[in-house]
Amino acid sequence: MHRLFAKLFLLIALILFSVPRTTSAMPEIFPFEQLRSGMSGKAYTVVDGSGKIENFDVNIVGLTDEGKGAKRVIMARASGEVIRRTGGILQGMSGSPVYIDGKLVGALAAIFKEMDPYAVLITPIENMIELWNLPDPKAQVNRVKVVREIEEENKTDEPKAEEKSSAPVDETKVAEPEAEETGAEEVGAFYVSGFDSGGMNFLQRELGLKKLQNPPLVVERGIQLDATLEPGSAMGVAIIYGDFSLGATGTVTAVDGKRVLAFGHSFMHAGNVNYFMTDASVIGSVSGATSGGIKVAGIGHIIGRINQDRDSGIAGILGTFPAVVPINVTVKDIALGKQETYNATIAYNENLVPKLGASIAYAALSKMADSLAESTVEVDFNVKTNAVDGGELTRKNMFYNPSDVGQVAVLELMQALNLVCSNTKEESNIFGVDVNISLDTERRTASIVSVTPDKKIVKPGETINLTVELQPYRKPTEKVVMPYTVPLTARQGNLALEIHGGALVPVSQAMANAGIITADSNKSYEDKIKDFLKTGKNNQLVVEVGGSNEPKTEKQIRQEIAQAKRAKARLKKEGKTSQKVDSKVDTNYIIDNVMRTTLSVEKV
Repeated sequence: MHRLFAKLFLLIALILFSVPRTTSAMPEIFPFEQLRSGMSGKAYTVVDGSGKIENFDVNIVGLTDEGKGAKRVIMARASGEVIRRTGGILQGMSGSPVYIDGKLVGALAAIFKEMDPYAVLITPIENMIELWNLPDPKAQVNRVKVVREIEEENKTDEPKAEEKSSAPVDETKVAEPEAEETGAEEVGAFYVSGFDSGGMNFLQRELGLKKLQNPPLVVERGIQLDATLEPGSAMGVAIIYGDFSLGATGTVTAVDGKRVLAFGHSFMHAGNVNYFMTDASVIGSVSGATSGGIKVAGIGHIIGRINQDRDSGIAGILGTFPAVVPINVTVKDIALGKQETYNATIAYNENLVPKLGASIAYAALSKMADSLAESTVEVDFNVKTNAVDGGELTRKNMFYNPSDVGQVAVLELMQALNLVCSNTKEESNIFGVDVNISLDTERRTASIVSVTPDKKIVKPGETINLTVELQPYRKPTEKVVMPYTVPLTARQGNLALEIHGGALVPVSQAMANAGIITADSNKSYEDKIKDFLKTGKNNQLVVEVGGSNEPKTEKQIRQEIAQAKRAKARLKKEGKTSQKVDSKVDTNYIIDNVMRTTLSVEKV
């Protein structure tokens, strides 16, 4: 604990005394109301690996202002030597500041796709400045320790549960840019690093993303506390950072002290946010045939926090940093004899962490394995959180899929993170996620052939042994002996048992799902997590009391309810409990069917 406090003090000192005061200040603004068609100005941006900020001509064509909260837009046309060299406006130029007579007009934001690569839409700077005045409740989740400690903490100290964040939840929607619906295309693109094609496909599907770039470069990473930006320079925003990264690059529009405006359009249109602000490196540009080309760039050092992601642009603060969820994924390929560990950090957002965590786990598995078809995977994960007693939510399971086992293998991790993030009473912290994945190209499934009890006539509370014969895929049969305790509340007569794989839904549960049996739909947050942890695993044999396939009359149902009440009253009088005893046994196979057997319960 003392070492953690020492590290925190050192970091605070670095932030307070090492960051020089930025001297950048807002220039004078050219009001939207004073703009007229025919006016000419200059736009500033970086287009190649030199990092030099260059300018090109911008001529105002027209203005739109529909009022009543509608977005004001400046239509313009770009020209000049830089634009001739790039072949038009590029994706990545979004945010490029436009000046007329030295006064700031706004930021390049969109082009008319598949039409004219020299025509451009500009977001007025007045609209962007409003971002600086919006509420920032997510600043409350800001943890100073995040910056320099991400790498060291994963190697040494565990996160402490008492570091409680208290930011209110706001609904984050991953949406396509509004400009897509109007025939215009925002001049920005999502940047990914570390994801192979399979990982990118999974990420695109889960988040609904398009236009992913995967530039062929290694960008210098880390934290830069003394970073400065200037209008026209390249910058980035990221929600995943590390061995796997997801973000976007664009151009700085304005800087006022430590406050930054950029892009001229949204990143994910998520409102008040908690993202990484990064510097960015431009490699060069690729010209497009009709709708403009791409400025190839990659995110670099973490230099601050993005706190607003709105229709008119993104805003952030240099030298402050977002709360994060570190995730470490170790993948072992048994067939190839390889093992690799991947580390990434997710900018904390309750609505995105589950999908991003699962995407990182899938990407690590996909990147490591030659193929995910016809494979068996064991997934063991640990979520460090104050949502459960003991501070850790752990789960281990086995999966098989003939086409892509990764698609199903990471779903429980996503489900667990969703549960942790679904607390409606207060925010539950996630301090870190560790995932261990073992991949085997062998198909490890088995079917139940028979179930033989060592006794057919039993008494309530008696324990018997069930011999379960398994038929593994293309292997000799095996036998597993399972102890089973007859429920103390078992009534006289036949007792139907269902033996099945942990992931399969028995008849009784299927009836509950269908509404035949009333299910408890008002469970607490804590009980939902407990139920998740108790859910049978795919490689487990589970014994449960089965429901009858025969329809019951109302009289029979009333009789059974009365018998159950009498049994519970008797047990209570005798000082015994009627609590259900789970009967589960782990196997080396994924069990893919259900078998039934019947016992005869004697009268007590």
